[in-house]
Amino acid sequence: MEVERGKLVEEALRGNKRAVARLISIVEDNPAEARHLMRLLAPYAGRSHLVGVTGPPGSGKSTLIAAMIKELRQRGKTVGVVAVDPSSPFSGGALLGDRVRMQSLTLDEGVFIRSMATRGERGGVARAASNAARILDATGKDYVFVETAGAGQSDVDIMEIVQTVVLVLPPSLGDEIQALKAGIMEAADIFVVNKADLGGADKVVHEINEILDLIVSKKRRPPVVKVSALKGEGIAELIEKLEEHRRFLASEKGIRLVRPVRDDVLSAVREAFEEKIFNIMKREEFRSIERLVETGELDLKSAAEEILARVLKAEYVSPPPRRRLERGLVQVYTGNGKGKTSAAFGLALRAIGRGLRVCVIQFIKGGFDYGELYSSVYLPNLHLEAYGRGRFVSNPPSEEDYVEAEKALRKARDAVMSGDYDVVILDEVNTALNLKLIRLEDVIRLLAEKAENVEVVLTGRDAPKEVIEAADLVTEMREVKHPYRRGVQARIGIEY
Repeated sequence: MEVERGKLVEEALRGNKRAVARLISIVEDNPAEARHLMRLLAPYAGRSHLVGVTGPPGSGKSTLIAAMIKELRQRGKTVGVVAVDPSSPFSGGALLGDRVRMQSLTLDEGVFIRSMATRGERGGVARAASNAARILDATGKDYVFVETAGAGQSDVDIMEIVQTVVLVLPPSLGDEIQALKAGIMEAADIFVVNKADLGGADKVVHEINEILDLIVSKKRRPPVVKVSALKGEGIAELIEKLEEHRRFLASEKGIRLVRPVRDDVLSAVREAFEEKIFNIMKREEFRSIERLVETGELDLKSAAEEILARVLKAEYVSPPPRRRLERGLVQVYTGNGKGKTSAAFGLALRAIGRGLRVCVIQFIKGGFDYGELYSSVYLPNLHLEAYGRGRFVSNPPSEEDYVEAEKALRKARDAVMSGDYDVVILDEVNTALNLKLIRLEDVIRLLAEKAENVEVVLTGRDAPKEVIEAADLVTEMREVKHPYRRGVQARIGIEY
């Protein structure tokens, strides 16, 4: 497949019209294959002047493009056209009137014309039109015209594909021109009043200039050109305005000289993410989500959020390979200074970065909104559980305080003994000991019986001397200065 794809691209770059047509058909029908093709063509693109031609139905866009092609060919320029036609509401196919109007030009080797259907998309531009324009760009065309379906104001989407936007208006538009000023009028780089041989053209030019007085920036005022595409009048002047705008873009350091690619990037991201999700959906855990939706136990929005959460954590935040400590020690962070828990989480971050698995058991912190509670959502290999009743422990403690502390101690023992974790942090365990919520001998026994390759970290002020004696490393944090003394309250994300 890769070899065939490469040969097709090579043939297209050599000017084989059939190969170019085949490439455009692929990007229309197969978005996944389109990504690979556009990657191969990317080094060759960026030389064409991409021009969008838009305007209401009946304004003569196709006839105008045909006239411009004739003028450009006389100047020795090659031209590509992507004509986006409305889709039939019955068959879904396109009413390819543009190809009929330009039929006489398709035999010219320097011209390539392709029509495609909108397929119900908004904005007057088919999804594949951007890629089709890039294909024609890569094959060496000097000019590439993208004609919209004539959806009027919604044609502003053309800005995301081309460098120069040409708005074509007929003299018969009348007061309807006022309805355009909030949309495509602001997007146009050149205004063309077509069918100027008919009456009313000067009136339309005057109305356009009045609107431009209100909405145009001081940097550049879009020119208004009168033409008669059918008779070929004013076409040479219009080509000069296109060249003038290209020079203007170059002087603006390429603000739009390089074709906008935002939609391409977002489309590629969506497709890649969909592909990733569907690959993951093959796993049993995601099939179970499908079954819950089928039975009505889970709504679609909740299912989507659950899938995205798992994809982001399991696939895009991949943990490093699992490592094991050769020797685990006991560390104690104590003292009346702030930062003991922060220091423990700093150690956890370092351990996770090296592929170690970390479990944090928080004593007396359950029910409080601390920032670290959300860490496990973003950090692989981190498991955190907080125990407590959401209020500070009184003296004497309540029965519920004892129950929560005992739960935390049991969980701590399980984490230390299970072999599932390399680092176990017992946050505020010293405080729980001082409040006598748990027994000191149980904590000392846990430290004595821990596995050789498990690191245990204990935090909390006023660590008992028995805990200090059992530790390998003890750090005492002493308060020297604190913003609380100046009335600075605790800040979210820093103190909690």
